[in-house]
Amino acid sequence: MIRVEALPAAEGDCLWVEWTHAGRPHRMLIDGGTRGRARLPEGLADRLGRLPVHDRRFDLVVCTHIDTDHIGGLLDLFTRPPEGFGADEVWFNGRDHLVPADRLGPLQGDRLAELLRARGVAWNSRAGGGPVMVPDDGTPRVFSLPGLRLTLLSPDRTGLAKLLAAWPEPSTEDSAPGQPDLLGDLEDLFDPDSRDDEEQVTIPWRELADDAGYERDRRPHNGSSIAFCAEDTTGARVLFGADAHAETLAASLNRLGAGRPYRVDLCKVPHHGSAHNISTALLDALDCHHWLISTHGGRALQPRAREARYRYGEGAHPSLRAMARMMRPGIRPTFWFNHRVPSTERYADTALAAELDFDAGYPEPGSEGIAVLVEKGRVRQAPPL
Repeated sequence: MIRVEALPAAEGDCLWVEWTHAGRPHRMLIDGGTRGRARLPEGLADRLGRLPVHDRRFDLVVCTHIDTDHIGGLLDLFTRPPEGFGADEVWFNGRDHLVPADRLGPLQGDRLAELLRARGVAWNSRAGGGPVMVPDDGTPRVFSLPGLRLTLLSPDRTGLAKLLAAWPEPSTEDSAPGQPDLLGDLEDLFDPDSRDDEEQVTIPWRELADDAGYERDRRPHNGSSIAFCAEDTTGARVLFGADAHAETLAASLNRLGAGRPYRVDLCKVPHHGSAHNISTALLDALDCHHWLISTHGGRALQPRAREARYRYGEGAHPSLRAMARMMRPGIRPTFWFNHRVPSTERYADTALAAELDFDAGYPEPGSEGIAVLVEKGRVRQAPPL
């Protein structure tokens, strides 16, 4: 069984993963959300604070990519580590993983790279110190932790090459080496017929599910995301999608499934539920009924953005189009949200759930963040610790 906690991380990701092997607990941290003002982000600080000082070691810490809503909290964690904190290994593709070693000049790593070197942390050691990357021949790359297999799905060489061209220049500011990725679907074409008031408009869910208007995510930062499937010894599988491009994920999953949809028990939805990262091709490559969505909505949709007529004043994530695509006939998906906000609250409507055939799970009343227990063929909400 794998326990997955989507900690409250505002617009970002901060995933706390635990499992047991040989009678001993193991854990992994994937991203850290947006950095705090003077200390760790509250959700991560609270979760670490619930561990005894002697039990704050992680088998693996993964920084999926350099956007600030993923890397920010990890910068705080390694800058001011809590007492007892340690990591056996860190996965992070830095600047010096993007070019051949013989072409590197003086190291121009970002702040996280400097911290990892300064603290002597094992960095991409399972990848031989090179990039954590899907190989060119398409063979799935599998890494092992005690009691857990990690099958890499993203990034590929092309994704890392595009990141190099977009890598931020070194800065003297103590800031994350990335950019805020809060826009969600604000880059969509504007709809001249969008409403200008709060009049309720019926949402055409089946039309929104149509992939005819799908536009892929082309952000190089997202294309460099480290995404993988984790499988325990019982066969429970969780796909951690980071902000990865749907095309890269689908290609890897099709190789794993050998022509059949690849079963996963839970998928952390790529890019907080953006319409640009959930395609029909990706869904066709997956056999999945449970979807974990990490977002507090992000920035509000502009009044004339494509979906604004249906969700006045809401945040951009999750996209209605992405949600509609995941509501596949005959599947009855379950959506798990780590924040209950206007853009996720609509799925608590029992009439809508009955009409569109889905279920939804939310944080406990008065709290943020959600934890689920994943077994082979079963996902359920975890009781509070």
